[in-house]
Amino acid sequence: MNTTLCNMCMIEDKATGRVLVQHRLPKATNPWCGLTFPGGHVEAGESITASVVREIREETGLTASNLRMCGVVEWETIGERTAGSPAEVEANSKYIVFMFRTSTYTGDLKSSTEGRMEWMTLDEMRHGGLAPHMEEYIRVMVEDNVPQAYGISGSGVLKIVKV
Repeated sequence: MNTTLCNMCMIEDKATGRVLVQHRLPKATNPWCGLTFPGGHVEAGESITASVVREIREETGLTASNLRMCGVVEWETIGERTAGSPAEVEANSKYIVFMFRTSTYTGDLKSSTEGRMEWMTLDEMRHGGLAPHMEEYIRVMVEDNVPQAYGISGSGVLKIVKV
């Protein structure tokens, strides 16, 4: 079974109570788009934590530190890849997103080819056109009793796993 490792990070500005939101643009290889947080793939020879710092720097221009892991989102494809599966999810594979939070960062904010960056409250984000399943991703990041969300790719359902 192939496994793809990814990351996502919610960056908070404690002074304003806002979070850094990415207006993710669709790509030919991955149509997943809408409001999300910065993140991406873990590259070969790279730790998960180092990948978060790199992705944040590439997508936002900021250097993040004091990362706190909040949980994971796991997608699984059983059997054949189905219509509606994320482009990265192959047949008989897992797609695991490690979720992080921080309020420690330096640098000047910029946007990237991934999408435009903007500070919003979580409420503004939730009402502004979330990427598919971002509500569940947010819950994993902010609710202490929700360490994981799990879904079968193509089912359209991502279930919250509580402890």
